[in-house]
This record gives sequence, structure tokens and C-alpha cells, in this order.
Amino acid sequence: MPSHFVRLTAAAGVVAASLLTSGAWAQDKTPIKLGLAITQTGPYSPPALFELHGYELAVDQINKAGGLLGRQIEIVKYDDQGNPSTAVQLYQKLLTDDKVDLLLSPYQADLVAAVAPIVNRAQKVMPSLAANVEIYNGKYPYLMQSITQTGRYMEPVIDLAASKGYKTIALLVQNTQFPKQLGEGVVALAKQKGMEVVFNESYPPTTTDFSALVLKAGEKKPDVIIGATYLADAQGIVRAAKAQNVQAKMFAFSIGPVEPEFYRGLGSAAEQMFGTTLYFKSLKTKGNADFVAAYKAKYDVDPDYHAAVAYASMKIFGEVVSKVGSLDQKKIRDEFVKTDEPTVVGQYKLDKNGLQLGYESYALQWLKGQQELVWPKDQATADYVLPHSAWQ
Repeated sequence: MPSHFVRLTAAAGVVAASLLTSGAWAQDKTPIKLGLAITQTGPYSPPALFELHGYELAVDQINKAGGLLGRQIEIVKYDDQGNPSTAVQLYQKLLTDDKVDLLLSPYQADLVAAVAPIVNRAQKVMPSLAANVEIYNGKYPYLMQSITQTGRYMEPVIDLAASKGYKTIALLVQNTQFPKQLGEGVVALAKQKGMEVVFNESYPPTTTDFSALVLKAGEKKPDVIIGATYLADAQGIVRAAKAQNVQAKMFAFSIGPVEPEFYRGLGSAAEQMFGTTLYFKSLKTKGNADFVAAYKAKYDVDPDYHAAVAYASMKIFGEVVSKVGSLDQKKIRDEFVKTDEPTVVGQYKLDKNGLQLGYESYALQWLKGQQELVWPKDQATADYVLPHSAWQ
């Protein structure tokens, strides 16, 4: 064999070995960076922390099963403190400084709307837990709605009220994006059921004294009082109603009763309060029993719907990336909108713009210090109590 051929062969072997050890030919083992900013402090933090824990549990399980694309997932997270401008700065940092590979959304519609333009400009797919529908109209094609549409949240409450023959509604709406769209949904659903909204007023998100607003609503003598709320204002409305002995046959709120803190903060005043939920631990959905057990083992509390939709969202994200076989964002986006899969929450199904079509909502009620799923009947864990008893 000619000596120059031997030298070339040896050199090629050295180059190949070098490429293998440098990772050019070897499989990349560096962690996949998964970034998000989410509200970890402040008045909106209780549901947001459930959401964060749902993400984290899903990531733990994916990592234990071998990771994504043969790589472990590393979460890069920040606290946006519930502030839209802070969220924008943090998502810019995630994209430019941290150079994350994948993104998850913040909590609350206002924050998702604020970060949507920069996420879309970066062409990063972001499963989003913003329930409002306008950001999924094609303007931000890289956002994938992974939660029930806002307009459907109060559907089971209105359905139950109508089944009891209730005719009038007083509506109290926090003046932020999610509650406003939820309030619009209540008006539309009430009209469909032949009910009338006799009182409809909004209040600033900084409101702490609801006395005057609740009295005005009570003067209309509505059958149902509905709050398009978060946790703190739902509690404030209940306290004001009890203090002034405002009566209604039914009291119902969006976010508020679904949180354990609702009862801890109100005690007996929380009894018979209705809330909406997008999930419940008793649902016979795919993998739900295992999810509930794993969540309780890790966090020593049952998951709420925020935890469940976040967990399902991350699981779907992992499945989509695995199907694509790379971190190519356009391919991930195209695969996402084809998704039609069962999850712990229900059937995850999107339209071509990323709008969620599959998920539903349910009505729960606080009874004897426990949350019970009460509507629809075929999913109920207990019988509902109506009309609302006199304040104790």
C-alpha cells in the first residue's frame, strides 16, 4: 500500500475521531432550555403557581423517561410579578440572553397578549394558557391555545341556572382582559338560555372594597350573581355580600372558588359558592388518576385546573417535538395544529390558527368545606345545593 494512502487514511481517522468527540457527529447531549416567566409573587400568584407546578411535573416525567430528542430539559424561569411590561422584558431576555430552545407562556391573558408580538417575531412556538380568543385569529401563528376558550368558561353555570328556571343575572366584571371577555360570554350564553342580565358593571383590578358595587347589584334582586373574577376579588365580593346580607339564589365566580385559598380565606361564607373549572381530579380522562397521584406526592395537594392544563400542555409539547424529531420551530408549529389527542383535561384539538376546540368546562360547588363537581350531572361527584341558603 502506498505510504501517502496510509497517511491519508490515518489523517481521516483522526479527523473523524475529533468530530465525534466534538459533537459534530455525536448526538447532542446538552440540555434543551425551556423558558418561561410566570407570576410567582403577588395577588395573581396562587393559580400561576399551580400552573408552574403542572409544567414542572410534566418536565420531571419527560426527563425521567429519557428527555426530548435524547436530551434532558432544563427549565429557565423568572417571576414576572403579574406585570405585563416586566413579562415583555423577561421574554426578551429568554430569547436573546438565555437563548432558550422552547417557550411556555405566562399566566393571565394580559401578559400573554403583551409577549405575543416578540414571541411571534422570534418564530418560537409557545403553548399558551391564555383563554381569550383574539390572539388565535392568525395574527400570532406560533401561539397554541392549550386551555378552554374564555367564552365557554361559564357555560355549565348558566346551563344549571337555566335548568332551575332562574331568569335574571347580576354581572360584576374585573376590568382586565380575561374577565371582560368572560363577561361578554356570560351575556351571550344568558341570551341563548332566555335569561336577562339586569346588572352589568366593571371595577378596577385594584378594587378592595366591593360594598357599594354589591349593594347596587343586590338592588336588582337577581336570581344569580356572577363575578368575572380572579381569587382576591371573588373573595372580596363574597365578604361584601355577606356583610350586607345581599341575597341571590345562586352565587358563581370564574377564577376564585377553584382555588383552595378561596375557602381558607372565607371559611363558612364560601359554602355553596359555585365556580367554574376546566378539569377535576375525578374525571375519567386519559392518565388522570396517575397524574393526581403524582402531583399530590410531589406537592402535597390535589391539582387544580391550572396545574392540569399546564401539565397536559407540556406533555403535548413533548409529543409534538418527538414526532418532529428536531427543534425546528416551523415544523413543530405545523405538527401542533394537527394535534388531536386525549389528555388528563380532555381532548386536545386545535384549528389551523392554534385555537383550542376540544376542551370543555364544568361547574363546582363548595359543600361542607370540600370542592365537589356538580354539573354536568353525568360527571358530578355530589348533588348541587340550590337555592343559596341565608348567610350564616
